[in-house]
Amino acid sequence: MATYSRIVLGDRRITLEHLRAFVSIVEERGFADAGVVLNRSQSAITQSLQRLEEVLGCKLLERRKGHVIGLTREGNRFLGAAKDILLRLADAMNAVQRLSMAGRVRLGVPDDFNVVDIHSALSRCLGFNQQLTIQVISDLSIRTLNSLLSGELDVAILKKTCDEPTPKNLALYRALRREPLYWVANKPVFFDEITELPLIVYPEGCAYRKSALRCLARIGKSACIVYTTTSDENISKAVSAGLGITLLPVSAISDDHVILDNKTHGFPDLPEVELILAVNSKNNLFLQFAQFLERAIGIRE
Repeated sequence: MATYSRIVLGDRRITLEHLRAFVSIVEERGFADAGVVLNRSQSAITQSLQRLEEVLGCKLLERRKGHVIGLTREGNRFLGAAKDILLRLADAMNAVQRLSMAGRVRLGVPDDFNVVDIHSALSRCLGFNQQLTIQVISDLSIRTLNSLLSGELDVAILKKTCDEPTPKNLALYRALRREPLYWVANKPVFFDEITELPLIVYPEGCAYRKSALRCLARIGKSACIVYTTTSDENISKAVSAGLGITLLPVSAISDDHVILDNKTHGFPDLPEVELILAVNSKNNLFLQFAQFLERAIGIRE
């Protein structure tokens, strides 16, 4: 009986505050910003992470002089589980506190950006809302935005770089999160040694593609598009095979990819990429559904 209790209840030394602190540090990329989001002091956030690492018996974050560099292997594995626990708690609270959603929502999602856990989030939403129908259309972000503006979609998740203008006449337009954008290859490459940059890109209209071409045009660097695809997997595999250079957000960079930075390799700096949640009207159902997505994907609870 004692063994069963331990399996069901887990280690009671780990609290929701520990999980919230860890997830917020990762998402905000720092202790101070995580403290602002959670309305806690930086020292309290630090203590929560230290206690969590102590209980787990491993480091979750790589840190240097107080700055978060990235996740350890253990931290990367634990992050998904921690997010899932927080999301399921939010779902349980919503099931009690909120009216159920009923009707049809046409949702656009980008196929040129890895929206973490979108499928499981939609499955949970449908599980709590039996009278809700979600129609999902996956496409390039630029086409998804055009469909939203024309009324073909009700809610959309979009990808854009921070230097792009904000569309007007939308009921809701909110950044869920930001990520650094990097030049990536399968080996170290030096910018000044390349006459013409071989680019692996998404089709016309992709924010990464536009950002790369704008950046290169400003400094007068020639480029040749050697591979075009709508598939995240094909982009990654083409880079790994050495077919060219691409732009990827930090979450999409594989272990066998090399980041080409300004200091070491001479590549120009890039704008951050944003994941945007947008709604085309003030319809209560659409706004309520968007609020669910914000909790599920942004995890700011």
